[in-house]
Amino acid sequence: MSKKDVKRKTVKLHKGNPSEDAQIVLEENSLRDVFVVITQLFCPKGHNLVGLSGQEFDGFPGVSLWVTHGEQSGEVVISPIHGDGSKRGATFPKGAKLHIQCPVCKTEIPELTSCRCQPDAKLRKLFLTPALTDSHLVAVCDIWGCPLSRVIDSFEMFSEYIEGHIGEP
Repeated sequence: MSKKDVKRKTVKLHKGNPSEDAQIVLEENSLRDVFVVITQLFCPKGHNLVGLSGQEFDGFPGVSLWVTHGEQSGEVVISPIHGDGSKRGATFPKGAKLHIQCPVCKTEIPELTSCRCQPDAKLRKLFLTPALTDSHLVAVCDIWGCPLSRVIDSFEMFSEYIEGHIGEP
């Protein structure tokens, strides 16, 4: 997405410095593309999932999750860059319904709402601040291969504005 396409009047952007609470950073590359980077992300018990594995995506530390499908389980490290579907670690069949947990304490990642990718899909919520409030969230789908994650800061759906489709999934 081009920088000129970002709706500046409706979204509070944090270029260069992270947002006060959620520590979301808005980055711009040499092509003048704009992207959102998650710099901290917490499980329901407060473990920071960013940087646990040491894996990086374009110089930014990845987000670690413990993922299970049937008898198979393992750590999956996802890109902290919103819209980047890159993953490392365990892999699963496309469309598989996953059980997602914190890799540190194995607490299940709670449900936020349904996802539109398939009938049984759920968006799972991870917290952008140590306060663990619903006003600052990242929502990831529990279906392997679904690209419909969401970033919510101060109850604003950043991803909806950035991607240009405001509304319910």
